[in-house]
Amino acid sequence: MINIKKSILFVLLSGLLHFYFYTSQHIKKFDYELYDAFSNIFNKVQPQENASFSVIIDIDDKSIEKLGQWPWSRVINAQLINTIHQIKPVAIGVNILFPERDRVSPLAIQEFYKKFFKLNVNFIELPIPFRDNDNLLSQSLHNANATIATYFKNTPYQDPLCQKLSYKENQFSKIGADYFATSLTCNYKPIQNSVSNFGFINAWADSDGIFRRVPLFMNYNKKVFPSFALASILSFDKNIKLNHNQSTILLNFSQKKPKVISAVDVLNGNIEPLDIQGKIVILGSSIVGLDPKYITPNGKKISNNMIQAIVVENILTNKLLSQPKKYKKIHIFISFILSIIIMILFIKREYINIILFLFIVSIITLIWLIFSYINGIYISIGYLWIPSFYFFMLTLAYYLHIRNKEKQEEEKILIRQSKLASMGEMISLIAHQWRQPLSAINGIVLNIDIDHRKEILNSNKLDEHLNKIEETTAYLSKTINDFSDFFSKNKYKEYFYISDIIQQTKELLAISKDNNIKIIYKEKEETELLGYKSELIQSLLIILNNAIYACHKNNKNKEKGKIIIETKVLKKSIFISIEDNGGGIDSKTIQQIFNPYFTTKQKPHGTGLGLYILKLIIEESMSGKISITNGKEGAIFIIKIPINISI
Repeated sequence: MINIKKSILFVLLSGLLHFYFYTSQHIKKFDYELYDAFSNIFNKVQPQENASFSVIIDIDDKSIEKLGQWPWSRVINAQLINTIHQIKPVAIGVNILFPERDRVSPLAIQEFYKKFFKLNVNFIELPIPFRDNDNLLSQSLHNANATIATYFKNTPYQDPLCQKLSYKENQFSKIGADYFATSLTCNYKPIQNSVSNFGFINAWADSDGIFRRVPLFMNYNKKVFPSFALASILSFDKNIKLNHNQSTILLNFSQKKPKVISAVDVLNGNIEPLDIQGKIVILGSSIVGLDPKYITPNGKKISNNMIQAIVVENILTNKLLSQPKKYKKIHIFISFILSIIIMILFIKREYINIILFLFIVSIITLIWLIFSYINGIYISIGYLWIPSFYFFMLTLAYYLHIRNKEKQEEEKILIRQSKLASMGEMISLIAHQWRQPLSAINGIVLNIDIDHRKEILNSNKLDEHLNKIEETTAYLSKTINDFSDFFSKNKYKEYFYISDIIQQTKELLAISKDNNIKIIYKEKEETELLGYKSELIQSLLIILNNAIYACHKNNKNKEKGKIIIETKVLKKSIFISIEDNGGGIDSKTIQQIFNPYFTTKQKPHGTGLGLYILKLIIEESMSGKISITNGKEGAIFIIKIPINISI
């Protein structure tokens, strides 16, 4: 039992453990992995749907090969946007930053030559609208009501134009964004001013390098800005409503990826109009170095264009996943309470109730996790499961340590009880051994007295009587020595011969006078051992006592009892085989025979501890093994022990 001080210590330990997990990065990693595993399983079991709201127009390697290296002249970008707009998509999002003036614009070229070479370059045949590529692009963006990209940073530089930006009178001011920026990269002024829809394209992986979440809003200069995907939706649906907890979302990858169309195919008219009509077009580039790639929980790479398209799908299909911070605190607290309950159950040793309690908690939290996930919330279940699991393992380890100590004490008590029980048996055996020699001594003394009275007690006769007394007392002394060796408290290793041990055991049993039991010892070679002599004698006594009992019980009015002992040396071990003709042991009994308190003997012949103690001695004290099988006539015990015991 744990006392009050230890209970308080465990409560404090649980509190410190939960505080550590809540403040450390380790639990974040564990929670990420739990989320990844659950979301991957959930995404596999639920039916996948086609991407019905978005399509990606990709400025890919094929487009670069046909139309020239990037960056293109903005007249090409303008033509591409015009072509897309003519197919009538519901919205166009241009996932490309244009932070500087187009250097290949005719007006830019004119200014360049005039500034550096004092030359007036005229484009007389070129219509005026086509002399300014940035203006062409601005007109295309304006006419298409397109959404353009911006990018937030945390650098000291502040672009004057970007610093003044705000999104439609800051209509998201009531939403608390999780992320803040100190600077903003926006587009060249005529381009930026030509549209009212813009959003940031920032995306980054979590601390473990896996991409899971994107912010829908960010704070900059005390103003709230929407993400690029959200701004693209707002360009045609200004009434879309979002939960205040959804400032940052976990991407739901369960939906089918949007279709990707090459930009050059759009310009050449090699597409199906239905692929674009009525959809939100994300125009971007997958060129290496221009569009970064992110690793998703399923191990696949994803581009920024695909991220924006999936966010669009998640919002419009209402499959957003949020991760409110409040659940982390709630779950840490619940985990602390669960840990205290587990500790109380351990103190009461209600182990079945612990298993039942953990099972019920696991089922309830799993149902809660699934229900919340379906409703678009990941409840950070790792903050509940992981601290509870670690505290349970610590408590379990402590109780296993305590139980192991208790078991060792119980085993010592059992061995002591077995010794005491054996002592009682030995006293009876010694009394049996001593009864006849004492009677013989008494008879010799009477003969001396008679011979003395008859005056025929000469020196020769007296010597004869005294020699008989000496022989008899020597036998009695040997019996006491054997008894003392067996019950000695000093356990130390010594060298001895196995044949001497078997002979000594036979004499302790006093079976040499039992004409109904015959012991046959087949020794193939004299073997010397280094080990615990007393322990081996006790082991042999336990087996032989059981064999004698079986022979007496099963051989009444039949043939004489027979016990055969054989020894055999193999490599560095000795095998001691003890076989009787007592009829053997049935299969059900043989499986339980080494269990404590299991016995087939009737009282007062058995306590059920003998063979259990035997197994403990052989396996733990002598580094050996004990086994039992049935032979032709009875049971066969086989002891295997090292010739040189190392413990």
